[in-house]
Amino acid sequence: MKVTPFTHLSTIGNTTHLKHSQVQFDQQRQFTQQLYNAMNSTGRTQSSDVAVSTDIDPANISEQARTFYQVAKDNAQKYVDSSLPEKQQHIQLYQETMREIMEMPIEVSVEPHEVNEALLFNNLGIDFLAYKELKVRIEMLDLTEQEINEDKSLPDYEKDKLKDNIDELKARLEMAIDDLLGDTQDPQLAPESAKTPDNLFSLS
Repeated sequence: MKVTPFTHLSTIGNTTHLKHSQVQFDQQRQFTQQLYNAMNSTGRTQSSDVAVSTDIDPANISEQARTFYQVAKDNAQKYVDSSLPEKQQHIQLYQETMREIMEMPIEVSVEPHEVNEALLFNNLGIDFLAYKELKVRIEMLDLTEQEINEDKSLPDYEKDKLKDNIDELKARLEMAIDDLLGDTQDPQLAPESAKTPDNLFSLS
């Protein structure tokens, strides 16, 4: 049987293929790093910080979140039993508002300052609007927590119970974000400089 020798031409072909693969690999790494930078610059909340955060920065709440939050509150008000004592009405309003935040349909849009981030998501095959919807719901829960903190009619222990509920809901939304970003979590695509903030793509 004649054995075909390993020729110089085949070596060149393999080298070309390797170079092409390396280019693709470098592009994927670049997109992953850009996505990390974009998400980091927008102040993405990590799950480990959700339960610890007590101060809500109004500057971090988008106008879309504020608009939908008002709709959620208006809808929740319809389910409050006006025959209850005032304190119980407040508690019920917060509970119903949380339910509305998690269940009501919302339609978010890409704002001008988000265009580059949306393009990066698109390059990685991620639905940016689905991601933003989850983030907006988290912001709506932040607004609920802010109102609870400012409510002088409720004792601290009642506030704590409500805020525990908020933390649980935030955790669920962060897990949904995890699932959405799952396709970008391959550590082989992460550049060396992005290996330390691994939890960026592994929020719980």
